[in-house]
This record gives sequence, C-alpha cells and structure tokens, in this order.
Amino acid sequence: MNRVFEILDEIIEAVEAAKGVPMSSSAILNRPALLDLLDDLRDAFPTAVEDAREILEQRDDIIESARQEAERVHEVSTSEADRVVNEARQHADHSVATANNEADRVVNAAHAEATALTEKANADADRAIANSHAEHERLVSEHEVHASALRSAEQIEATANDRARALRADADKYVDDSLTSLATTLQKLGKTVDHGREALRERRGSDTGYEAVFDQNG
Repeated sequence: MNRVFEILDEIIEAVEAAKGVPMSSSAILNRPALLDLLDDLRDAFPTAVEDAREILEQRDDIIESARQEAERVHEVSTSEADRVVNEARQHADHSVATANNEADRVVNAAHAEATALTEKANADADRAIANSHAEHERLVSEHEVHASALRSAEQIEATANDRARALRADADKYVDDSLTSLATTLQKLGKTVDHGREALRERRGSDTGYEAVFDQNG
C-alpha cells in the first residue's frame, strides 16, 4: 500500500514539473517516464490489495479477541458476585445462628437459676415455717425472707430476658449491616461490568467507522 502512494506522488510531481505550452493550460509530459510509473502503479495494486486484506483479517482477529475478553470479564464478574453473595449469606446465617444459640443459652441459664432460687426460697420458707409455728414473729420474718427471695428470682429472670432481647437486636443489626455491605459490593461489580461493556461498544463503533471509510476510498 505504501508503494502505491509513492508512485502516485511521483506521478503528481511529474505532472507538476512538466513544462507548460504557451498560451494554453496544456503541458509537455515525458510520456515514457509517465507510462513506466503507471505500469509500476498497476503492478503495485495486487500487493496493496493483499495488504488491505491482511489488515481486515487483523481487524477481525482484534474484534474477536475483544469479544472473548469482554465475555471473560463478564464471567469473572458474575462468578465473583456469586461468591460474595454466598459468603455473605453463609456469614449472616452463621451469625444469626450463633446469636440465637447464645440468647437461648442465657435465657435457659437464667430460667434455671431463677427456678433454683425459687425452690431454695420455698424450701427455706417451708423449713422456717415448720420450725417456728410457735413463734409468730419468726413466722413473719420467714415470710419476708420468702417474699424477698421471690422478688430476687423475678428480677434475675427479667434481667436475663432483657439481655436476650439485646443479643437478638445486635444480631439483627449485624445481619442488616452485612446485607448493606453486600449491596454496595454488587453495585461496584455492576459498574465494572457496565464499564467493560461500554468499552466494547465504543471499540466496535470505532471499527465500524473505519470499515465505512475504507469502503468509500476503495
């Protein structure tokens, strides 16, 4: 293709350098030299066409390579998004299960402790009542001990229930924060995929414009 342009430049130079005919726009050209240049131009055209064909083949290879790269990027982005979603879901499930188990353990322990305290208070009260039927003041005192023990047991159980509710609230907040982080990650991955697809469309658009120019010149 470069040789074709070189020959055309030589023909133009020969025409521009030709002597003009007085009182006319005609010029005196070196016919043999000009014919030789035209022969060289005719011989160079097959090579130029072959060069153009190779350029087109290279263009097709570049387009195919870009398409494969875009598909690979899309597959990697999709796979990465699925992995992040699965990990976040597993982590959230594990956190919720752990929080629920801890809450159940605290509630059960508090309930057992409250039951033990109540049984102990009842036993102490029953023993005090059995040993002090003869003493009215002692009966009153043992009654107060029994009531105080019951109040303590109820207070312990209420505290345990409050702790369990707080643990469940913390677990719910952790799950919500994890899902928010996951949504942000997916949004970033979506933008990465969109940028890749936009770059591919721009590259295809530039290739189409080149083909239109080549067809017009050809």
